[in-house]
Amino acid sequence: MELYLYEIIEDYKYAVSDRERNEIFQSFCSSLWASSNKRRTHTNMIRFSVRKDLLETATGQVFLPWTNIGYNGYCSRTKNTDWCSLIRQKINNLYTRYFDRNIILNKDYIRLLQTPKQLYFQWEVGKDMTPEEVTSQIQGAMAEAENKYIIYQNQKMELSWKEYKKVMEGFLQKIFDTCQLIGDCEKEEAAGNIYDFLNEDNFYIKYFCRSLEGAMKKWQKHYYGIRDHRSYIRCAVCGRLVEKTNNRIKYCKDCAVSVNRERARISAKAKRMFDLEKS
Repeated sequence: MELYLYEIIEDYKYAVSDRERNEIFQSFCSSLWASSNKRRTHTNMIRFSVRKDLLETATGQVFLPWTNIGYNGYCSRTKNTDWCSLIRQKINNLYTRYFDRNIILNKDYIRLLQTPKQLYFQWEVGKDMTPEEVTSQIQGAMAEAENKYIIYQNQKMELSWKEYKKVMEGFLQKIFDTCQLIGDCEKEEAAGNIYDFLNEDNFYIKYFCRSLEGAMKKWQKHYYGIRDHRSYIRCAVCGRLVEKTNNRIKYCKDCAVSVNRERARISAKAKRMFDLEKS
């Protein structure tokens, strides 16, 4: 019978040797990676249908190819309530959010993909639109969506699932070491009202998930070479995180070089044209 999470934490805290603690932790990790709650992706669809009486119209024909638009999604929740499934779900979600370049779910990107559907319903209820206007708006939205997709892809870090597991185990080891027993939290009044949780496992599950979230944000800063306690922005070109040393910072070092080179090229070209016109 699998132990409850609070029992695992208690066994770890009361262990009499590093070897015993390591065995408990490794058993915990083995259960976590063997969980049936694997990371799963799927295709989401944005669908609508053109009314039969509008199908043969020129505008209806423009909408027809856009009645099914797919984009990549993932299972972000689990119906299971055991500690292993819930913590594994958090780990799955963090990987998707920070590293999976195939899954882009930013609201402005999805909103652009929904453009044909939104335009169709506006047209269906009487808004006047020519086929040319519809075509132009849809093509513009799809081009912008493609640009957004690339930008958001570039904002994700590169790490294989195998490497990610090692990073997660490092986070989890620190959580095991720093986590307090519920009894100790109550004594220090650091846990708030313990009865806000359904059971002891809920308390620890919430603590683990919140700690993993914070650890990943800190790790992301280190990935981009940003010092602790320093604010940052995203490079306006590539999407990398950049330490904000002043309010004029807009680009990472590599992109700043490219942008300045392009500006110099445009400036030199403009000067040559001016000189030619003057002569």
